[in-house]
Amino acid sequence: MSRILLSLLFALAAMHAGAGIHPAQSAQPVGIGEERTKPAAALAPLPSTPDLSGEWEILEVEDDKRYKATLDKAGNGPYSQQGGRFTTTKYADRLWQGTWQQSGNDREGGFEILLAEDGMQAKGRWWYSRVGSQKNIPPREHGGTYQWKRLTPAPTSR
Repeated sequence: MSRILLSLLFALAAMHAGAGIHPAQSAQPVGIGEERTKPAAALAPLPSTPDLSGEWEILEVEDDKRYKATLDKAGNGPYSQQGGRFTTTKYADRLWQGTWQQSGNDREGGFEILLAEDGMQAKGRWWYSRVGSQKNIPPREHGGTYQWKRLTPAPTSR
């Protein structure tokens, strides 16, 4: 009888020790000082995205076409060419990607530029994705190169 009682006590102790722990949590090791209640993704720092706001001069290199854009912190806003608008879709490791639309001539496309470390210039490419009703334009095939220059001081992060 003592063996049965001892086995029962071990089973009860194991059940009590595991009470309140979700099976997915118990499979993950917890280091010293870590909290079990926070997922690992919540502990990782967010990638640094600079403040892209301000006035920018854009040069389409091949056509020597210049215009100005006024962007918000996230890199979205109007520009002075054909009722244009830039929308930032991704920013990582100084690589700035997005789309552009021009209501004045019914065109849209994408862009990818690399922001300089000081945040004052960027260089890259732009391309068409649609011209009027023509939507079968191969991505990144028809377009040109960009040079962007910030006309207002880069905001400082404090």
